[in-house]
Amino acid sequence: MKRLLISFISLVIFNSSAVFAQEWKAIAFGQSTDLNFASLIKPEKVGVNNVLKSGENDYLSPDKSYALPADFTIESRGGKIANSHDGMTIFYTQLPVNQTFSLESDVTLVQIGPEVDGKTPAAQEAAGLFVRDIIGEPRRNPQPDGFEEFPNASNVIMNAFITQNQKNDNLVKITALVREGVEKSWGNEGISISKTGYVENINYHKVRNIHLTITRTPQQFILTQKDALTGEVKAWSINDYSGFMDQQDTNHIYVGFFASRNANVQFQNSFLTLHNELVDYQILPKKQKVIIEVKPSLALSSAKEAYRNAYTLQFLPNVSGNIFIKEINQKVNVLAGEMVQVPVKLAVGKNTFTINFANQVTTNQQLFTINLVESNIENLLDIIVSPQGNSANKGTIESPVDFATAVKTIQPNGTIHLMDGLYDGLTIPLSLSGLPNQLKTIEAMNKYQAIFINNTFNLDGNYWSINKVVFDGNIDGKENKPAYLRISGSHNLINQVITRNNSDTGLAISTKNKNRLFWPAYNLVINCDSYNNMDKSGKNADGFAAKLGVGKGNVFKGCISHNNTDDGFDLYNKIEDGPNEAVLIDGCVTYLNGFPFSKPNIAKGSIGNGFKLGAEGQPVDHKIINSIALNNNMDGFTDNFNTGSYIIDNNIAINSARYNYILRANPYLFLKPSILFKNNYSIKDSWQNSPKDSFGPQVNILQYSVLTTKDLWKNEVKFIFTRDDDGNIILPSELKTLMAHN
Repeated sequence: MKRLLISFISLVIFNSSAVFAQEWKAIAFGQSTDLNFASLIKPEKVGVNNVLKSGENDYLSPDKSYALPADFTIESRGGKIANSHDGMTIFYTQLPVNQTFSLESDVTLVQIGPEVDGKTPAAQEAAGLFVRDIIGEPRRNPQPDGFEEFPNASNVIMNAFITQNQKNDNLVKITALVREGVEKSWGNEGISISKTGYVENINYHKVRNIHLTITRTPQQFILTQKDALTGEVKAWSINDYSGFMDQQDTNHIYVGFFASRNANVQFQNSFLTLHNELVDYQILPKKQKVIIEVKPSLALSSAKEAYRNAYTLQFLPNVSGNIFIKEINQKVNVLAGEMVQVPVKLAVGKNTFTINFANQVTTNQQLFTINLVESNIENLLDIIVSPQGNSANKGTIESPVDFATAVKTIQPNGTIHLMDGLYDGLTIPLSLSGLPNQLKTIEAMNKYQAIFINNTFNLDGNYWSINKVVFDGNIDGKENKPAYLRISGSHNLINQVITRNNSDTGLAISTKNKNRLFWPAYNLVINCDSYNNMDKSGKNADGFAAKLGVGKGNVFKGCISHNNTDDGFDLYNKIEDGPNEAVLIDGCVTYLNGFPFSKPNIAKGSIGNGFKLGAEGQPVDHKIINSIALNNNMDGFTDNFNTGSYIIDNNIAINSARYNYILRANPYLFLKPSILFKNNYSIKDSWQNSPKDSFGPQVNILQYSVLTTKDLWKNEVKFIFTRDDDGNIILPSELKTLMAHN
């Protein structure tokens, strides 16, 4: 306390450069601050994430401590301000966790947003003042082969300039950014972020030296902005609470100045003033957790219109408990997120079922009406559809119906047969689900001659099978449009399907519901192809994906993904969602991703992984076996910051532009990850001037072969993948031999 009091007196008498000479440090940390991070950055500025004193040529070293300069600049070409974590360049000091203070500076934006011609802001740029409960480790310099900086999640308050939109119009807004709910440095569910622009429409080329302040009192954080011309002050505040800035580091907080993702900012007349009052965590309130009473609810998962009196009521419950169906005097125990089926007999016309759903807390009554109606369709288990069909027809070859009518009418264990032609995509809702062991099937009568176009095809229902059809976003040869397949339902079978030429990922398994109980689960995608999917930005469209909320038991087997703008297979995971469930990839092939047909001259190593096995530091125990990555424009197999204990077994990677395999060192060693890397081949034409495969210490390597193509084959080999009549991949003999040897 004595040292802090002396520092406070020094601040009153002297300028800030004389205070804490030993305590201010300059570091860059977090995702995308790597020395070689180059996205939207001029070549000469790659790796520039540094702090520079005015009038000096040498950047401040992360290994040294400094006084707070009167005039300094932070330039950060990498990093990102994401919803759940940051990558940033900072000039900071460490304070006791209960210290009150005022941090202030005259701030001038020199530049913000990408300087690369034609590129626009990515909504991840920011610069200003900050308070954090923890900071990350300084980026590695020199950078080890294969290493990339991991995400770092922290509770934070920023008084910051943020790009106002995604246009190059030089407009920024002064924003109070608050991230809360962070409990783990790799992130966790429940993280929230708020961005309040309390001064907007600032043209940073015209407005200079804006005075920004963060003040901490025993009860609040107060952010202010003072207009240099008018002297007008605008303020924003938030109440402090126990569990906010004392969450990850219970002894310290970290305050200072920052920039992130293509920002160059000058700080002048900077002061840190320590106050005598301290935060008393004994009386500081804890933030009350919002307890949302979960009302027992059943989602109808069977059709509202029935065509037979023998009918199965099917529901998806949101909590565990029991239901009582009044009309049939039946009680059924139910489990949260698990389908329940109740056979009933329907009368002609309207049938109402009164269902009381009770858990340990409360009871909710719901009414469901099922109408038993007649259909003009001749066979409700075999319906013929054509692009010219209509709802008045019989569903036969001679009298086909339209697709929407067939989807509405088909019964569990029945098949919709698609005649050749073009069909509009549609949404299959949960209420039109099939039944366990009685799937509803959609199948082309002639393989790949039924093609869905124009709209996204949303499979929100459960227990469906889709076979031998195409989802094509570009049949007119102009530009890719959305005709892709999106699966948010469960227990579906997708067999021998092609998704191509779409304006985003061809086939994706992803949730529409934040409740993990309803994340898509147990979907099998088998013997499918996805290629030439390319979005307008040229950086997001994958072949296959299981990402952004994925439940248990999803499998890709015998699938081929090639020539997509981004990755062949993407298992991306957002921090704030919590970890996805594990996905199995078995016997799949991915090649030439990063090279869509219309843009073959993509820069080498810039985009296009083969198999991306995670994201954002979340631990997920994926498994990829018996698979091949060939000639992809980034990495063949990449962990993409997956910190889990996944399995890579019996695979082949050939001629990736960067790494055939990159499984980074895991910074969260207390997770005790253990990766099994077994029976894998890594092959390149030449290893000279090519990155060697990269493995962290958590990788257990067994029977790993590093070879050149000349070691294996005397002559140049051009690999061609074909399929047999059942859709199974026929490997080239050279690769089949390697697989058998493994």
